[in-house]
Amino acid sequence: MSYLEIYNRLRECAEKEIKKKRKDKIRAVLGYSICSISVGANEVLKELQNTLVVEQLDNVIIETTGCNGLCHKEPLLNIITSEGIQYSYELVTPEKARAILISHALYDEFIPEYLIKEQKGEF
Repeated sequence: MSYLEIYNRLRECAEKEIKKKRKDKIRAVLGYSICSISVGANEVLKELQNTLVVEQLDNVIIETTGCNGLCHKEPLLNIITSEGIQYSYELVTPEKARAILISHALYDEFIPEYLIKEQKGEF
């Protein structure tokens, strides 16, 4: 068996496990790069983790990702429902993160005023 075949088998196995872990769960994916950390992503991550424990939210998985290319809107939080619908939130604070997580996990609702807004004007 070649290294490529071994790699592909390991990858397939890992992908199956990830899908199993995510099944029927809400994914809270926090942008976590240098720019987001510098404007409070650490505090947002801590609040997300704390909210999971305090509110006993067993239908949510917290994940982090790298740069989204929207530094001026960081910290960014993407909520991906179990149906695959994605909501992207901008300028997330710990307080907003808690509200967003509870709103999605307990009430299956999004918060329109926190969603990413399109920019208008010339640059």
